[in-house]
Amino acid sequence: MLLIITEENAGKRLDSVIFENAPEDITRGSIQEQIENGEVKVNKKRVLRKAEKVKIGDRIVIHFAEKEPEYIPTPENIPLDILFENNDILIISKPSGMCTHPDNTYKSGTVVNAVMGYLKNHQAEFIDEETIRPGIVHRLDKDTSGCLMIAKNKKTHRYLSKIIAERKVTKKYQTLVIGRIPAKKGTIDSPITRDPHNREKMTTLKNAKAKDALTHFECLAQYPDPTATLVDVHIITGRTHQIRVHFSAIGHPVYGDNLYGNPKVNAAYCLKFKTERMFLHAKSLSFTLENGEKVSVESPLPADLQNILNTMEVDESYATE
Repeated sequence: MLLIITEENAGKRLDSVIFENAPEDITRGSIQEQIENGEVKVNKKRVLRKAEKVKIGDRIVIHFAEKEPEYIPTPENIPLDILFENNDILIISKPSGMCTHPDNTYKSGTVVNAVMGYLKNHQAEFIDEETIRPGIVHRLDKDTSGCLMIAKNKKTHRYLSKIIAERKVTKKYQTLVIGRIPAKKGTIDSPITRDPHNREKMTTLKNAKAKDALTHFECLAQYPDPTATLVDVHIITGRTHQIRVHFSAIGHPVYGDNLYGNPKVNAAYCLKFKTERMFLHAKSLSFTLENGEKVSVESPLPADLQNILNTMEVDESYATE
């Protein structure tokens, strides 16, 4: 879209002028995001301030992608590893390689498709929610395995979303990271935001859009070849890619994670252990149901990840340091 500023709009904020002239399905928030990501040009120059005041004659260029029709997932007969279930909640152990919900790339074979198939013969509101993410209150990356909870109805969805936002759900993970972490216990307290140079990545770059992110960790073992540390992780917040971003930020990316780690190191790891996945597993979930019942579930480390540990030599001196 090309917008030329007239006297009528002179002096207004850049995001306001664009929003007033944008298609009806474009939100002001998405416009602000495009500006902050350097996707808007004023007089052929990128402008990063959404509050920038425009002048008469300014030529603004912004591109709006055509909105794809929302895809409604369908039930599929996919086995589920169920850890806990009642009338309101389903907790599964998600395998690595399975997406939590459909997206533009994966429109089938997801947790949502599997749960819809599982609940097909159940009287549950879940099946009636016309959305691409029915029942999903939190998610795991495609390559991350482990505990994932799904709400079976809207009332439970609201409750689970509330306690997650209030940080009343304890989420613990286990990961193998590159290098030797000197401290046995620690906390990574660093805000996370979208990487302005790569939309697929998150970063600890501090800006106005960064959200607080807190990660506690405890080192369980260390290995000399390849140099690695096995870590138990407790995330207080649940930001996108939080564990991967935080450990990369302190110089210890997750093994097998090419997005935030070193592809050459990961290639050697994948070749040595005959794996194509990163070493990250959601090991447990704990919370209290609305009726006061306490729920605590664990997902054992998958066989492929356990086999990696079994073949690695442990640094015995680490336990006595």
